[in-house]
Amino acid sequence: MRAFILVVERDLHTREVVIDMCAALGHLALGASTPFKGLRMLEMMVFQAMVISPGATLLGEPSYAVEAKKIQPKLKVIMTAAVELPDFLKSPIDAFIQKPFPLLLLKRTLTEIFIQGGPFGD
Repeated sequence: MRAFILVVERDLHTREVVIDMCAALGHLALGASTPFKGLRMLEMMVFQAMVISPGATLLGEPSYAVEAKKIQPKLKVIMTAAVELPDFLKSPIDAFIQKPFPLLLLKRTLTEIFIQGGPFGD
């Protein structure tokens, strides 16, 4: 089933690659360059998943996911980072992928989070 995915990534090239990866898997992805823009998009459209990356300080990312889930409670949040972040493997983060990641890992992660509740929270 096709999902609508929001990719919040500060780096333009990384954001475009993740959007293209989602498209290759048959999903529709839109990008936002900042958490603020991502929250605004969540207020305007329904997404089934959101891919986020921590900032340089790692501060504020879990609270951003909390705010996103207040707007869309059924939203699944995937954190991506270059280093392992076990502290982010709990609510509100639904999954973690270490960068760089292959297409098949993104596919497996999306399948796992959607199986847990279905892409539309069913």
